[in-house]
Amino acid sequence: MEVYVLRLGHRPERDKRISTHVALTARAFGARGIYFDREDERLFENVRDVVRRWGGDFFIEHVKSWKELLKSFDGLKVHLTMYGMPLLQKVNEIQSSERVMVVVGAEKVPPEVYELSDLNISIGNQPHSEVAALAVFLDRILNGEVFRVRFRDAKTEVIPAEREKRIRENP
Repeated sequence: MEVYVLRLGHRPERDKRISTHVALTARAFGARGIYFDREDERLFENVRDVVRRWGGDFFIEHVKSWKELLKSFDGLKVHLTMYGMPLLQKVNEIQSSERVMVVVGAEKVPPEVYELSDLNISIGNQPHSEVAALAVFLDRILNGEVFRVRFRDAKTEVIPAEREKRIRENP
């Protein structure tokens, strides 16, 4: 399954840290790439630097029209919102799709997001972090891929160890 993320409402002066974490979570948990509706070249370069050092072919880019992206996306469009249907009721339907676009808001999303999405999905019905919601969503729909993924071309890798930090630097 190919999964892409659309980050809506990023405010560079306020959301740089949380939006960076959304992008890094998307990458680490198996998404192919992330689109932002607002440009933030510093954030984009920071994420690209992680990809260069830690491997993979994850992309991050600005999209001029999030509406056009959603309308033209050939696949299932899923909006993560605490007002949606519980993930566990829809996980099989989502997993049966070949391509998924996950919409994650930074601020209140426009009503059109609910209308343009095929599914409005909740990860619980309480306020919490969009990073947590994205991580749980990706873990469930990709069957724990985060625990098996190895990124090609990684220059830096963590070597699992019980009591120490071990890192391998690859040429």
